[in-house]
Amino acid sequence: MQDMMGGFFGLELPEYGNFPYPEGAGCAYLSSGRAAFECLLRNMPRPGCILVPQFICNTVLEAPARLGIPVKRYNCTEQLTPILPEVGENELVLLVNYFGFSHLAGVAAELQGRCVVDATTALYSPPLQGVPTFYSPRKFCGVADGGVACAPFPLVHLPEEESRSAASSLYLLDRVECGAESALPASEAAEQALSAPPRRMSPLTRRLLRSIDFRAAATRRMENYATLHAALGEINHLQLPEAPAHAPMCYPLVSGIPGLRDTLIDAGIALPLYWPEVIDATDAGSTENRLAHRLLPLPLDQRYTKTDMEQLIRLILG
Repeated sequence: MQDMMGGFFGLELPEYGNFPYPEGAGCAYLSSGRAAFECLLRNMPRPGCILVPQFICNTVLEAPARLGIPVKRYNCTEQLTPILPEVGENELVLLVNYFGFSHLAGVAAELQGRCVVDATTALYSPPLQGVPTFYSPRKFCGVADGGVACAPFPLVHLPEEESRSAASSLYLLDRVECGAESALPASEAAEQALSAPPRRMSPLTRRLLRSIDFRAAATRRMENYATLHAALGEINHLQLPEAPAHAPMCYPLVSGIPGLRDTLIDAGIALPLYWPEVIDATDAGSTENRLAHRLLPLPLDQRYTKTDMEQLIRLILG
């Protein structure tokens, strides 16, 4: 769309242009991560069934439901490793790269093309060779919507309608001006709007993604991870690497410290529950139920410095 020349100013945004996944024949920009998943499914041979992990947000079920594809659930270990049943020839497995730490290459190779990777919490982890993968940038930066579908084949069946996200993005401005608490209701409303049928990514989200320095953000995430892991690695029941291969979403801490979630929330640390619906859908003694209760996704993103990480460590260790 050709804009007029001159007149009033809009937002003045830098142009970094280093978003990790350039749009092209095998990379489509959609309105959300779940829309990107649906895009992949529409461009693949239709499976008879999709195997979905029990430890995952229920929003991932929207795409199979919309397409009328049956779903089976499978379990994982306490280290978030998939425990797969025997997979039929006409079945597709949804593998999840949890927070950017999952090692899925071996499992994907065994499945021989019968898998898709959910990397909505692993933006900086590139697709495995030959494996369709989808992403959700809004979990890593200041955009209200958007999803990316990457595939080893052309993505030709795409939505015709383009999304519009100016109204749902107002909470980004509200957080700057009034703080997170004031912006929270609008943020939650924007989240609910993502259940709409898939559309192409909005022009606003495309422009905002070009204005973020993803390389600098990845460097800061890795530095903050190193600070947290050096202090918390010994108490973490999750076995995490000294240096991850790619910048992670958060530092997932599973510890035996009683009341730690409440302590951190009272100190002003936002700790999303991954995921409330898992608690409702699983037995209290199950691995997934325990993970949902105990996993604390400590923030380590580009907004924070080593000083912030050291303050967080003091809150945890006392």
